Amino acid sequence: MQAFRQKTGYTGLLYTDPSLQAYRAMGFIHDAASLIGFKSITQGFRALKDGRLPGGLQGSALQLGGALVVGPGDTLYYYYGSRQAGDHPPLDEMLRACTA
Repeated sequence: MQAFRQKTGYTGLLYTDPSLQAYRAMGFIHDAASLIGFKSITQGFRALKDGRLPGGLQGSALQLGGALVVGPGDTLYYYYGSRQAGDHPPLDEMLRACTA
């Protein structure tokens, strides 16, 4: 969360769900097959080249990410579900959804 705040300057509320109920409801991927692929390998090498080393693992290594922009009310403005390791939502798209 801190890295997101530093990169974007966003100071509003952010929520997490350690129970993973929202994660499952959104249909995000949780399987071993998604860990190996061309994109995940190239992203891994790019990170190493840029001097970003893997940190300690938090949570499940099989859990892929995603991003949502929700509200007010029950309106979903943006949905992105990663399809493989190294697949991240485009930050500019997500930020545009925040100002829509």
